[in-house]
Amino acid sequence: MNDTHFFRAIWLDVARRMTWLEELVAAADERAEASAPDTLQRGIRLEQVTFRYPGSAQPVLDDVTLGLPAGGVVALVGENGSGKSTLVKLLCRLYQPATGRVTVDGIDLRYIPAAEWSGRVSAAFQDFATFEYQVRESVGIGDLGHVDDPTAVWTAIDRAGAADLVSGLGLQTQLGASWPGGVELSRGQWQKLALARGFMRPEPLLLVLDEPTSALDAETEHALFEQYAAASRARSRRGRITLLVSHRFSTVRMADLIVVLDGGRIAEQGSHEELLVAGGRYAELYRIQAAAYR
Repeated sequence: MNDTHFFRAIWLDVARRMTWLEELVAAADERAEASAPDTLQRGIRLEQVTFRYPGSAQPVLDDVTLGLPAGGVVALVGENGSGKSTLVKLLCRLYQPATGRVTVDGIDLRYIPAAEWSGRVSAAFQDFATFEYQVRESVGIGDLGHVDDPTAVWTAIDRAGAADLVSGLGLQTQLGASWPGGVELSRGQWQKLALARGFMRPEPLLLVLDEPTSALDAETEHALFEQYAAASRARSRRGRITLLVSHRFSTVRMADLIVVLDGGRIAEQGSHEELLVAGGRYAELYRIQAAAYR
């Protein structure tokens, strides 16, 4: 196969995948009869939710019922493979439950247009992208309507604790060594920009922080999350929910509600103090990690 045929085959495959995605989104929005709320009064709830990946008989989440209260800071805890990231993506409407439903103030999330709900959600994921744009664009695309607003971009950068990094670079610096004169960043630096991108929307109803600082040290992560949790509670007039996912128990202990996942099910939930008193899986994992820092 010559180069022309090779690249034509690639583009045809890309076009098929794009068509499939467009048809999938259109089919999902056909039943969208409700509007995304501007504020949360009660919160977000998963009701008997089960999810399995295509081709797998084993569910990643199995009959999960969980309430995330409006205005609350919620932490998800569990070992790798327990279902934390899958649950997060269901809340963001990136996945659909196999059974059960996710509701927003009692409205089935499937009936809210995907684009509307996306506009109410901000997220920073552990599997972040490294967008090789100028710094301003790499951060600003977290809220396309403000990508050209340097004040909004700097506010997000400051909230992510990345002001020192960007001050040394400048907003117009081209990122990525594949570009002429482009600047390559360390994994921790790329992650700070990804975190800033997740903070571009100033007032989301759901802010998801899924291991967004795994490349940073524990002390820095704790300080940042403490700042986010305090800001979230201060803005609770809109009922915003902040969802933290972290393996560092010194961070998650500040949450109002800690949910422990084990094998795709909720093993226990409560405040840090309640779970320590209960002496279950959370208390065991917390004490193991605390001992390692002594």
